[in-house]
Amino acid sequence: MDERRMGFGLSLLLAAVTGVITYTMGALGYPAAVHQQVSELRDLLPAAGSTTTESGLQVERLEEVMRAIQGQYVEEVDPDTLTVGALRGMVEALGDRYSSYFTPDEYRSFVQGFEPTFSGIGVTVEISQKTGLLTVVSPIKGSPGARAGLRTGDAIIQVDGRDITGMSLNEAVALIKGPKDTQVRLLVKREGEPEPLEFVITRDTITVPVLEYRMLDQEAGIGYIQLYEFSKKGAADQVKEAIADLKRQGMKRLIFDVRQNPGGLLDEVVEIASLFLPDGDPVVHIVERGKEQRTLTARESEPWTMPLVVLIDGGSASASEILAGAVKDTGVGTLIGEKTFGKGSVQTFWRLQDGSGIKLTTAKYLTAGGNSIDGHGVEPDIVVTNPDRIFPGEPGDPQLEAAINHIRQMQR
Repeated sequence: MDERRMGFGLSLLLAAVTGVITYTMGALGYPAAVHQQVSELRDLLPAAGSTTTESGLQVERLEEVMRAIQGQYVEEVDPDTLTVGALRGMVEALGDRYSSYFTPDEYRSFVQGFEPTFSGIGVTVEISQKTGLLTVVSPIKGSPGARAGLRTGDAIIQVDGRDITGMSLNEAVALIKGPKDTQVRLLVKREGEPEPLEFVITRDTITVPVLEYRMLDQEAGIGYIQLYEFSKKGAADQVKEAIADLKRQGMKRLIFDVRQNPGGLLDEVVEIASLFLPDGDPVVHIVERGKEQRTLTARESEPWTMPLVVLIDGGSASASEILAGAVKDTGVGTLIGEKTFGKGSVQTFWRLQDGSGIKLTTAKYLTAGGNSIDGHGVEPDIVVTNPDRIFPGEPGDPQLEAAINHIRQMQR
């Protein structure tokens, strides 16, 4: 997820009331809000006086350890440091890279990161499930990170000379973020490079666009929409407007590009998928602990009758994978490109009373066909690589060229 999203990919609509949780998805990712306020945190916790004997013993054990450290450790320790360490440790014990604890400052920074404009280097990052390293999911087009040459798959191992391997996502992102016009020095491991690469990047104000569109071939009627993220309310409306405009220009075939798209709002991807899927067809299945599986289906819209190609790559995460999975599983279009990132879980965020917060994985999603892609990704129907890492939609883009050649032959 970029330093705004922190994994996930996803954008978040945060409730202003302390203790209210909002359902979220995605990267780093991250990593997308389902506009559904579930409950207040205090409703989920045991009421005062109702603590079980076992829970009481656990609390006593924590207090005993804290007293021992404060009374006997060779150096004096700030009690707040111990408390934060204990809270981080509880969440980290889950072994889930998408769950974390935020200090008040971290949580405040995290919330600010979901504004449409922010200051940073403009890359989406996540802790890689394979390597455990902070990894670039996608650079935002035109951002300082993209201009400097950061690529999907780059593993950031140092920030301003500080080793960040093993550091939490929140801590690492906090080091990368910073005020406009300040510099950050990154040391990056890149596959195929024998030695780490160094990047000195000047931070800037980043404004994330929603989409761009144009006609690629007037004679063949090939339209093209490049969706950068699903994380702004109204993204689906902009897609609808783009499709309507392209139809007025003579579009008869559509290439829909979600490469380097780290995800966004679940409501938006369901609405966008509904443009292509038959009414009532499944878009995504949500699996939660102790609850029956929920299925979100395509909403009534005008039937799609044109040939459709969806472009994907390793920077397509979360909501992008929901769309790709729905298109592939229902057969309404062809996926071209490379395997997607593999983000198939849902996070819920709580703001605690002292201003700190926690993020927990509370559900997983399955594609329309019931396939779990968490850690695996969605495979394209036609594999086309991009060895020179040409940015999506730019001249010489081999995946876009393959899509154009393929869609000319498609019949619907």
